[in-house]
Amino acid sequence: SGASVPEPGRAGRSWRWALVAVAGVVALGVVGAGMRAPVPAGRQPLVVVIGIDAFRPDRLGPTGRGVAPHVERFLQDATLFTRAYTPVAQTEPAWRSLLTARWPYRTGVRYPLTSDARLVLAPTFADRFSQAGWRTVFATDCSRFHFEGPASGFTQRWQPPRGALNFALEKLRYRALGLFADNAPGAAWVPEFIDNRALAGIHDPMGYAERLSQGLVNEAAAGPLLFAFHATAAHFPGDPVYPFYRRFVPSSEPLARRLRMHFAPVSPGAKGAWTREGSEGLYDELLAQADAQVGTLLDALRRSGRYDDALIVLLSDHGESFYADRPDLAGATSVHGARLGDEENRILLAVKPPGGRGLGPAEVDALARLVDVGPTLLELSGLPALPEADGASLTPLLRGEERPLAPLYAETGYTHVSPEVFDPGHWPGAPRTFDAYRLRPDGVVEMGDVADAAVLREKDAGAFDGRRWWVDRPQADGSVRRTCSGECEGADAEALAAWLDVVRERAPESASRRVAGHVDDRNPRPPGNVRPPQRLLRVWPGQPEGAAHPQPRGG
Repeated sequence: SGASVPEPGRAGRSWRWALVAVAGVVALGVVGAGMRAPVPAGRQPLVVVIGIDAFRPDRLGPTGRGVAPHVERFLQDATLFTRAYTPVAQTEPAWRSLLTARWPYRTGVRYPLTSDARLVLAPTFADRFSQAGWRTVFATDCSRFHFEGPASGFTQRWQPPRGALNFALEKLRYRALGLFADNAPGAAWVPEFIDNRALAGIHDPMGYAERLSQGLVNEAAAGPLLFAFHATAAHFPGDPVYPFYRRFVPSSEPLARRLRMHFAPVSPGAKGAWTREGSEGLYDELLAQADAQVGTLLDALRRSGRYDDALIVLLSDHGESFYADRPDLAGATSVHGARLGDEENRILLAVKPPGGRGLGPAEVDALARLVDVGPTLLELSGLPALPEADGASLTPLLRGEERPLAPLYAETGYTHVSPEVFDPGHWPGAPRTFDAYRLRPDGVVEMGDVADAAVLREKDAGAFDGRRWWVDRPQADGSVRRTCSGECEGADAEALAAWLDVVRERAPESASRRVAGHVDDRNPRPPGNVRPPQRLLRVWPGQPEGAAHPQPRGG
């Protein structure tokens, strides 16, 4: 399954949270037959999911400066969800939440390079398609921080082998290596050298996209197909290729900056080493490269006559922060997964039902979550829903109807940026050295046990309903500081805060780190299971810091 790409031939805003759980179940039960278009005679059903790594929605339209013309063309046939968000802004945990329709704390995958032993086995939407007799394929050209195994539910997985060698290869840019590697004997001896973006010096992203497109068309002709592709061009280390190179970064900039993303840890007191304009210019060149890959796939579907009748979802797993609010960090290594908010958590999400959107809306402003994608695909394909899903189908919104507003739970990941950079009193205990990882005998790199505990303790956790963010931040003094941004007054704001309490109580680490003032006296726990209550500070604009009143536990 660790193979490279086959060669050709191979609503209203007023709501109350007490009704959310019931309403979500009802939403999942709504029949989506009205969105399904009949597949032409002789054609097999086709579902395509394309994820563009780190694509920020502000790269569309007037603010996008022509970065993604192929995505823009696709949107003419699709419904764009303008307020879509990921529960965690890092690729590996985001894709696990996408596949299972569950919040990160329920998947066991909560940061990059999670140990396989921590993964919580759960049904995925790919499982549902496989069980119904569909062919299921996942493809990517980079497996350093996103590798799908059998638990993904995909029966075919076209991806480079994973392991420490990939991290060594990313340091190389020796194009002469291609004379040895880019052929059948070289590919057999060292498969990491072929269709692997980690070795950017010899990787041909457009040639890869052409081969991938032919593989997609061939698979679609063989039977009902679910095909998922993760386009990774905008992920570190970068390396834009012609004709995208120097498209947005001026030639006057230093050569080392134009060639690839610059990496440096960001700690308190750090300063940016470039300009924000240069950093974003390189990012835009890489997005343009990913957009061209996406265009290659979609054009192949058009030429083969499969585009119109296919169900196609275009999404991103997270955004990217260039520290717009921190001029002192301009040009520092960009980040995703460090803070909760629009820069890092807002994503691209667009759905083209079979036959196009028809009379459906071109844009939907209602809140959508990455965990809603799986339930939507299953409903539109007439397949059974996932059990115990946190996501709900978007089909009512695709029809121009309303659905009960469902909030987003989100948490930070594990990044090269210390949380103290943004919150000086934040608990700083997670290591940011190679000591955080261990190397398995098979060469796979994964997070160690000690670092895992520290990363989970360091996480911010929050809730968002489209109008406000509540965020809990662990502090160095043992307290948890709760902040609010947006519309922080009124019953809806208090209801969202209470919902966050309920969600956090269900997280596995809640037994060892509980928010003080939230101990439920109605259900006392045995002594020793809960640490002494911690002080919770609740802060929103205009309110001084102070101890919060205990909040009730919801149903």
